[in-house]
Amino acid sequence: MANRVSPSRPRAICAALRHGRKMLCRRIGEIVSGPDDSIGHGFAALVAAVEAAFRHEELIMETLGYVHLHEHREENAVVLSALHHVLPDVERGDHMLGRQVLSALVDVLDLHRLSGDLALTVAAHPSGVRVRGHAARATLHVATRRPSSR
Repeated sequence: MANRVSPSRPRAICAALRHGRKMLCRRIGEIVSGPDDSIGHGFAALVAAVEAAFRHEELIMETLGYVHLHEHREENAVVLSALHHVLPDVERGDHMLGRQVLSALVDVLDLHRLSGDLALTVAAHPSGVRVRGHAARATLHVATRRPSSR
């Protein structure tokens, strides 16, 4: 019997996604801190792992009926496009570029994590979300009031 994602459990869903991103960031850290040849050899597999993580996240957002999924997919596409753009250079031995891109990817994933968690929480409980702190309330306000630009 397969486990199904339950929209009534946003904390569990967000925790699972955070764990996946944390493992991805840990993997990036291992590659970046390793020797140069680990970047050349591990970059393509890492790009595939990012693709899989984004697909998983998008599937969950779609299941929850997240209204800004289209914009989120566009953001994912920009990140993936950048990774695919530099992939041939990294595989040919431009390890410095690989290290720079992977360091930037960790920062992007951190921002992505925050927006993804908020998106899933809002999508699962649009009117009943409780947040603490001024910054959290302001972010929630922006997320729930954001007009669709497309």
